[in-house]
Amino acid sequence: MIESAQDPTIYQVIRDQHRAIAEQLDALSREQDVARGQQLFAEVRDALERHARAEEAVFYDIFARGDAEGKALAKDAERDHSQVRQQLAELEAMRADDAEWGAKIEALTRSVTEHVEFEEDKLFAAVEELLDDDQARTLAETFEALQSRVEPEAAA
Repeated sequence: MIESAQDPTIYQVIRDQHRAIAEQLDALSREQDVARGQQLFAEVRDALERHARAEEAVFYDIFARGDAEGKALAKDAERDHSQVRQQLAELEAMRADDAEWGAKIEALTRSVTEHVEFEEDKLFAAVEELLDDDQARTLAETFEALQSRVEPEAAA
């Protein structure tokens, strides 16, 4: 599939966001300053929530209209999102200098990484069977438009 820089497909938009979130998580895991750690966590939390909401509303919706296998894939992905949200809630209740903070950040990073691999390996392949390039570009526009409307305060 050829993707132009001007008109990204849904796959490129999601991949790019996955990479950006991975970089944020890496920075968070290395941060030693408590105040900066809290700030980075808030940024990661907001980015993950905006991303998840858009995926659920736009990307996973494709599967809701599909066959049983597609619906099962979407349920698995939504289950991953629920797990990440639970981990975020646990971290939200902590401070960056808490003894368990580092281990919880590692667990969150692992969960996000596993979800990204699942999505990019299984979900992308399934959606590519359903959408042509024009549809994938239109879906990317819808995805990004929805994300821009999700308020960070609502992401907590």
